[in-house]
Amino acid sequence: MTFGNRSSNVTGTKADYYRKRRLNVLFIIAFTVLAVASFFITIGFGTYHISLFDSLQVFIDHLTGNIRDETADLYIWEYRVPRALGAILVGCSLSIAGVIMQNDFRNPLAEPYTMGISSGAFMGAILSIVFGISLIPFLSGIWGMVGNSFLFSLLPVAIIVVIGRFKKMTPGLMILTGIAILFMFSSITQIIMVTAPAETMADAYAWRVGSLDRIRWDHLPVIAPLVIALCILLWFFYKRLNVMYAGDKPSQTMGVEAQKTRMVTLVLASLLTATTVSFTGTIGFIGLVGPHVARIFVGSDNRYLIPAAAAFGSAFIILADTVAKVSGPDGLPVGVISSMVGGPLFIWILVRQRKSAWM
Repeated sequence: MTFGNRSSNVTGTKADYYRKRRLNVLFIIAFTVLAVASFFITIGFGTYHISLFDSLQVFIDHLTGNIRDETADLYIWEYRVPRALGAILVGCSLSIAGVIMQNDFRNPLAEPYTMGISSGAFMGAILSIVFGISLIPFLSGIWGMVGNSFLFSLLPVAIIVVIGRFKKMTPGLMILTGIAILFMFSSITQIIMVTAPAETMADAYAWRVGSLDRIRWDHLPVIAPLVIALCILLWFFYKRLNVMYAGDKPSQTMGVEAQKTRMVTLVLASLLTATTVSFTGTIGFIGLVGPHVARIFVGSDNRYLIPAAAAFGSAFIILADTVAKVSGPDGLPVGVISSMVGGPLFIWILVRQRKSAWM
């Protein structure tokens, strides 16, 4: 009788495991379908007035080489399609970076911007906008600003890695260091902006709040390969990241060097964030909200959490940008909409949590 009960329990546990796995895959597929549907919806909205049905027809006509309205084709394919593809890459990268950092630091409030990445990128952009400085000599204009933002966004993590070489840093100490760097960069940026000419303030503000307006076709060959490669690379760390939930010492007994894994994934997540924010500016809350929403549906197993967060983040940013494009005569920056929606959504998630543990 005892053996029979034990056998049925094992069978039930195995069946529950496979059922949960299938459910997780279905959630990932559902989020992906939502992102794809959002892509086709967003190309129907913008300052150029064209119906959603007509936009889809223009999209199909371009693919088939049967262009009937050149003006509509120009707006859809030169502005809306690259912007929508950029939104997918931004949402994917920021959400995955949020998953990695929350896992690395075992802190539900950890996200790319907590580590000072956005403030560093903003400081690099300001140097280009206000003073025309390009740290990479052969780059100028928009590419000079992108280069500055990319390099400065990596400074906070570089500082943490250097300090970690000489002093063992706990996850909490890393977060505090990132916050200190965030405020340091922010204060320097504010001083520059206060003394800057008034004509540069509009560009600085537009970069600060985050916008997808600047994404063009010639940017995507730079962004897409890096984002895709880094996302895939980070996913292959899912086993080690899952082990790290147990803590540094238990992870060591299971053959995972937590500190080494933390440093490597932190650098990769920072590169992932830097790749996108250098082009778009600061788009808030998605790195914080995306992982939490995905965790509600698929749990904390990073094998499913990483792709689920990527798909949800992509859909979230596309829909937020769709609202941003139709808000007012000239639209609003997507960072404004993402923060307006992400703030209340995050509060709802916190209220909804019944357990003290977030994982």
